[in-house]
Amino acid sequence: MKNLIRIICAALVCGMLTTCLTGGTMLMAEDDTTALFDTAVETKKYEQLKLLNNDIEVQFSVSAPIRALQIYISKSVSSSKEDVFYTRLYRWAGSIGETLRGEVLAEQTYTRLETGATIEFDLTAGGTKAPAAAGEYVLYMGEAKIGIVIGLVPGGSDKVRTYFNSSAVKDRTAAVSVVWAEGAGELLPVSDNEMKFVRSADTWVVTDGLGRTVDNSYTDTRREGKTVGLFFHTWHSSNSALGTRNITSILREHPEIQNDFTSPLWGSAGAYFWNEPIWGYYRSDDEWVLRKQAELLADAGVDAVFFDNTNGTMTFIDDALTLCKVWSKARADGVNTPKISFMLPMFDYSDVAVQLREIYNRLYGAGLYQDLWFYWKGKPLIVGYPGQLNSKNKLDAEILEFFNFRVINHSQSADNIQVQNEDGTPVVMGAIQPEVKESYQLWNWISVYPQLINCNPDGTPEQVAVAIAHNWCAETHLTAMNNPKFQVFGRHYDPVKGQVDDRENAKLYGKYFSTQWEYALEVDPEFIWVTGWNEWVAGRFQDFWGVENAFPDNFSDEYSRDIEPSRGDLKDHYYYLLVNYIRRYKGTSAAQLCEPATIDISTGAGWEQVDNVYETYTGDTFDRNARGYINNETNKPFKYTNDTGRNDIVLSKATFDADNIYFMVQTAEPLTPYTDPAWMRLLLEVESMNGIAPQTKGDWESFQYIINRNTPADATHALLEASTGGWNWEAAGEVTYSVSGNTLQIAVPRALLGLAHADEFVLNFKWSDNMQVDGDILDFYENGDVAPEGRYKYQLAAGKAPERPSEDDNAKNKDRSGNNKSVWIAAAAAGAAALAAVGAAIGVISTRKKKGGK
Repeated sequence: MKNLIRIICAALVCGMLTTCLTGGTMLMAEDDTTALFDTAVETKKYEQLKLLNNDIEVQFSVSAPIRALQIYISKSVSSSKEDVFYTRLYRWAGSIGETLRGEVLAEQTYTRLETGATIEFDLTAGGTKAPAAAGEYVLYMGEAKIGIVIGLVPGGSDKVRTYFNSSAVKDRTAAVSVVWAEGAGELLPVSDNEMKFVRSADTWVVTDGLGRTVDNSYTDTRREGKTVGLFFHTWHSSNSALGTRNITSILREHPEIQNDFTSPLWGSAGAYFWNEPIWGYYRSDDEWVLRKQAELLADAGVDAVFFDNTNGTMTFIDDALTLCKVWSKARADGVNTPKISFMLPMFDYSDVAVQLREIYNRLYGAGLYQDLWFYWKGKPLIVGYPGQLNSKNKLDAEILEFFNFRVINHSQSADNIQVQNEDGTPVVMGAIQPEVKESYQLWNWISVYPQLINCNPDGTPEQVAVAIAHNWCAETHLTAMNNPKFQVFGRHYDPVKGQVDDRENAKLYGKYFSTQWEYALEVDPEFIWVTGWNEWVAGRFQDFWGVENAFPDNFSDEYSRDIEPSRGDLKDHYYYLLVNYIRRYKGTSAAQLCEPATIDISTGAGWEQVDNVYETYTGDTFDRNARGYINNETNKPFKYTNDTGRNDIVLSKATFDADNIYFMVQTAEPLTPYTDPAWMRLLLEVESMNGIAPQTKGDWESFQYIINRNTPADATHALLEASTGGWNWEAAGEVTYSVSGNTLQIAVPRALLGLAHADEFVLNFKWSDNMQVDGDILDFYENGDVAPEGRYKYQLAAGKAPERPSEDDNAKNKDRSGNNKSVWIAAAAAGAAALAAVGAAIGVISTRKKKGGK
């Protein structure tokens, strides 16, 4: 009887008997079908993949035409006509990202599905279209507004690959079968998923808000075996109900209550922000923010992020999985996102065991998002001590074997004293247990200068931590960030001199961060851990080691440890300081000189001679519609919306001849009308002419010129304007442009830029579409689309490459003066293959089905 039931279940899945509620019941006993999965596995052993807010894709290859695909629905809670499930078919295009940006060959919509049903995706549209020919395809399933669950069958083969949110699932296959059109064919091995990432970000030019530039080179200085990790926080959804009170805003009005715990002016919030993040008081499930974070961290060269799971047994796994979903889709769009790992509780090892089991079951053991797992020396890495796992338990033994572990060092200073009295008497020691040190290597998440060095068994340095600031003082060691009696090691603290940096607005420059980085570079370990990215909040306590009204972790601009840009005074200064140090530690790709070419912008002829492609990301102009933290004034969540994404910039080129500088930019879809506001602006910086910095009236954030600040005069002529200082502009001359589909070309006379007689010159440029706040460069992080991101700039360098400048000001960040920049860009020539031709040169290289979607 059991065997009969198994045969019937397999028959249902394979399509010999199929129930479908998209129009009735269908019997297909005559059809030849081949399952993409192992039919010997009982349906009760299928794993479950929920489609609510997720996508599943199946890559397969067939030797003969197919007329349909059959999909087994493990579970459904569908109840109304508004509950919709979509299927689409695409032809394989080399990678999952390129495939899903391609043409939809067939699609079908389903409503009111039943648990246990096998639905048929008819590729012939009821016989009105031809079957899908032999070839390689991807079946897309998703956009369900209901709880559809697809059966995931254990086991895999080289003839099928299942993806979850564009990430290949390890050793599992969706319960899908092909229905042959003209007699049974064969399943063929599928192609590799050849992901293509933007690799040139380490050559983009930067001038930050303090006039500093970042490290670049005309030679390839990249170093093997150098890795950067970043402390990252995924618990902003769980904490969002605690409310939002901004410490900086409160103390601006009432500085006298800094250490007054009883003051009613502090309010009743459970979470206090040291300042407002650039994207508002966001939750960790805000997919729009997660995509922005992915791009900035990829641009910076961060290799891994470590989720803060250091308190209790909460794993925040749902938000971690949301991040994985967004970052996997970003990777399909070319974003080389950091990999992920977890930092688990430092003291209660039983909590570590509880978290490990949940994390393993929900993520690693389920085979999800393997391309995002951070591997360290052969295995996925977890930072935590697994000593409370039971090696005799099957699951625990599997976990112990699966991961590499590093254990957080309890000590944050060489004397191992965490807390001491003012007379130096130790109160709390930080030395870790001997049995832990004997079994596992230690890492630090934070350490005072000069930082502790965590070594390999052979004595070579493996890991060093670098921090933005530290809740530490010389007198008592660990303390609250708002200690009024002793100098806390804030952003502006100089740990070498033992005093704060005496420069005006020293909090902007990051003396503590720079000093710790310089020491880490001197040690030159395999791994540098940076604390941190986006903690933002702190609890408020009546007392913490003698500090009243204590904020232990974060307090203000000076006494906080986040790099993520802020809407306050710190803006994005620390982000580019991080970028510079990562480039110094890891090295950079080689920049390239631009070769001249003459372009006919009416036809695009000539671009085929230009190999350099300036890369950027596609798929990042989707709308934001998300809740944030609770607003204490309204007792309702902040509501964040943004629909300014318009022209999705995907690549550009630039070149020159004796008379003109030529620019070309392409978007994912045809360009919107030139009459749109803030349409496709081009910002220009003439950095040098014959090795000499130009003399101009002024600049805005390093840019001396802008095109399309105002609407172009007509369909072929636009105005070039020159800055007279800041966001103030005057006419400099007329330029010509052309638009064809998704391609914009501009010819700028060299004379208008003062380059008529320059044998060598360096010109930096940036594209911006749909800027909302003119004159505020932080707008580039939020609105419309820019290429490249944030303050980054592309560079067109003609002639001889200048010498690299000598090192100075130990951070090696140069003030913007003369030609002391070392910033050069190399556009990846490999991307040139993506260009087809307009006339003979340019064509639409990418088409998306709809705004922000796949």
